[in-house]
Amino acid sequence: MSAVSSAASAHASTVRLSRALVAVTAVAPRLPYHQLQQRRYHDVAKIPGSSAVYVQKGPGGRSSNSGHVATVLGCTGFLGRYVVNNLGKRGTQVVIPYRGTDDDRRHLKLMGDLGQIVPLRFDIRNEESIRESVRHSDVVYNLIGKDFNTKNFTLDQVHVDHAAAIARICREEGVQRLIHVSAMNVDENSPSDFLRTKALGEKAVKAEFPDVTIVRPGTMYGTEDRLLNRLGWFVKWLPGGIPIMNSGKTRIRPAYVGDVAHILAKLENDDRAVGKIVELYGPKEYFYSNLVEFFLDVTRREQMAVHLPKFVGKAIAATINLAMPTPIISPDEVERLYIDDKPTPGALTFADFNVKPFSLEEQIIRFAALYRSQEYQRAPYDAIVRKYTTDQVPHNKI
Repeated sequence: MSAVSSAASAHASTVRLSRALVAVTAVAPRLPYHQLQQRRYHDVAKIPGSSAVYVQKGPGGRSSNSGHVATVLGCTGFLGRYVVNNLGKRGTQVVIPYRGTDDDRRHLKLMGDLGQIVPLRFDIRNEESIRESVRHSDVVYNLIGKDFNTKNFTLDQVHVDHAAAIARICREEGVQRLIHVSAMNVDENSPSDFLRTKALGEKAVKAEFPDVTIVRPGTMYGTEDRLLNRLGWFVKWLPGGIPIMNSGKTRIRPAYVGDVAHILAKLENDDRAVGKIVELYGPKEYFYSNLVEFFLDVTRREQMAVHLPKFVGKAIAATINLAMPTPIISPDEVERLYIDDKPTPGALTFADFNVKPFSLEEQIIRFAALYRSQEYQRAPYDAIVRKYTTDQVPHNKI
């Protein structure tokens, strides 16, 4: 009797399992493919303009592989870390050449899954080192740049000579796409050495790699910037007042560094920008004096604005920097405070990539709150926003 019961029970279990399999089979086709085969999902695509292919694996995100390999030169800089993060989110394998200590790049390892972020020691003066950094990549980002001369490199070496060498080696190694980051307001005849060498660098890179995409960001702000943090340094260490150049009439269009990095990551496989210029500046324009006033209002500070002639500002900058390991403001940056941000007609912008950039009003509290005194750490922000942009403040009112 027990044997009969066992047989009947086994038969009933088999029937239930069969019905369950039928139900799963009926439902399965209606489920998204990536939910059924996340680990096995893959796609093979040909790289445009080449006989090479890349293999895409996974449903997307950091734990996937987009098939692209990107090299980010200048990855440990202000903009570089945000570019690496955005590429990592797309599943791109990122080669991060670096110099200095391991501490300079270890935060980048967290921006991709295991094996996706590949650190590589690098010397810009060694061509073989450059080749090793780019030979496996189908896209290379050159973010290398400095705001001032250092004891190791001049602005001409960094922005012209080394940029041209990188472009030439990328062409020789068969890199499909080169994205060169320059700066807004570049001009070969600029009184600013930074803007002059950036312009010469664009010309040299274009000669070596004609299809290069040149990206010109405006003045960027963020956690590690040299805009809001410099104003914060003035607030903390110059109680006599904040220095203002050009009577505060210089026009500036600050851009959030995260928005710039987002566009740079999109350029990885966007053909619209090949061989073109992309200018990335903020949606609102400010007179520099009103930008300083904005910062003081947000930080609840009451410092005065001290208007200085150019030669005095340069002399003070040079003197202060003699005692500083890293310049707070260089004489060349003082020169740039006399140059307005002027968009280039015909250049691609955020709008061409369907991206609406953040305005300074939306983001400033994240970075300026650090410089509030203790009693104002939790003070409201919305109540102090006034009129600061050039559209709202007449030129004769500054």
